[in-house]
This record gives sequence, structure tokens and C-alpha cells, in this order.
Amino acid sequence: MLAMQYRFVLPADYDMAIIRQRIRERGHLLDGFPQLEWKAYLWSEHDVRQPGSVNAYAPFYLWRDNEGINRFLSSPGFKALCADFGRPHVDIWPVWDSIGSHVMPTASVCLCQTQAILPGQSLDALRQQEQEQAARLQQQGAVSVLTAYDPRQWQLLRVSAWRGEQDFRQQEMDGTCYRIGYVASGA
Repeated sequence: MLAMQYRFVLPADYDMAIIRQRIRERGHLLDGFPQLEWKAYLWSEHDVRQPGSVNAYAPFYLWRDNEGINRFLSSPGFKALCADFGRPHVDIWPVWDSIGSHVMPTASVCLCQTQAILPGQSLDALRQQEQEQAARLQQQGAVSVLTAYDPRQWQLLRVSAWRGEQDFRQQEMDGTCYRIGYVASGA
């Protein structure tokens, strides 16, 4: 499996109702897409009370294989996205584990966390630690947890999805928080 994400950071005064409307109108179009496990339509909103918060549209995908990615990136839908926002940098990670995919549609918020994989650090040991962390997060209320890594930049990626923002805020975890506008399920 492969995880994929691109992110558009929008001006602080951008009307995020436009993004929410886009998700409502177009989110379902990826339901049934070949080789797609799920796509979470992620977005965040600038809040002057939260330092570092930004307006962003940052869809996150879980693909069964690279053929789905190839098909999507050459699709009319992605072409339209590029026409509206510009062609994004697309991050792709090999997935170690993904638990709770079948309940992703019940989530309303998502926390994306990255950390450096240190030189000499055992990938097997790190993967085992992440499996244990995923189990802890589920016990704390996460409905889905995905772990992946980027061997180009040597980074770990952990994405946890939660039913409500208060659920993960109680855990005091660092990362980028997104709201989930819709979760499309593939074929």
C-alpha cells in the first residue's frame, strides 16, 4: 500500500467556505475509484488564536498500489485540480501499517505527524514501536491509524483519525490537525 498527499496553503483571508463547498460537491466523485482504499478530504482553517494555523486544502489518500496513483494523477479530476490551484508537489510513502480503514468515514478530524528517522535507526524496531503506538492510539479513541515512511527524506509519517477534535486534543500530541470534509471509499 502507498500513502499520498499534496497540500495547498491558501492566503489567511481565503474564504474556506469555497473549499468546504468543493468537497461537498466533488468528494463523492472518487467513491469507487480503482485501487483506492480511501481518500480523506482534509482541510484546515487559519485561526488568529492558534499560532501556526493556516488555511489549507490537503487531501490524503491510501492506495492499494501505484497503478491507482498513476491512474489518478492522469485523470481529468486531477487535471481540474491543477487548473484551479496549480500543480502540487505530491508526497508518496510506502505504508507500514493501516488499521481501521473501514471506519475512516466515522472520523471528523485527522492528526498528521512526522518525525526524523535517525541514521542507523533500525527500521524493523521503529515499525514495531509504531505498531505499539497505533494500538495505544486506538485505545485512546483513534478510529484509524496509518504509519508510513519516506526513505528519501528519512521521515516517519503517522496519521491518526478521530471522531472529534476533543478526542485527540486530550492526548496533547504535536502535529498538523485537519478537519475531514469527506472520506471517499475506492473500488
